[in-house]
Amino acid sequence: MKKLMLIVVLGLMAITALSAHPAANVKAQYDAKTSILTVEYGHKVRDASDHYIFNVMIEVNGKKMVEQNLSAQESLDGGTLVYKLANLTKGDQVKVTTDCNKGGKKSTTLNVP
Repeated sequence: MKKLMLIVVLGLMAITALSAHPAANVKAQYDAKTSILTVEYGHKVRDASDHYIFNVMIEVNGKKMVEQNLSAQESLDGGTLVYKLANLTKGDQVKVTTDCNKGGKKSTTLNVP
């Protein structure tokens, strides 16, 4: 009986691990005229309220500037987020990291034009 329970628990853990995945892609674009950073991420799921990107962190030159926690995903395919980041200068490095609530991180980096 204990072996059966162990097999069931391990099977459930494996299924959960298989359903976890980071965003397929993360794209960031900064408009220096408006100081707007637009972040788009692709993260295909079956239920956007159960499996979603739950955390987005934005770092500028290695310093955390913004961290946002989400409770659902915009659509079954991913989402778009918009941030106002004033006072960035040409050459600043912006890193955006997304984190899935089921496991998996995906990042992108851009240099301010």
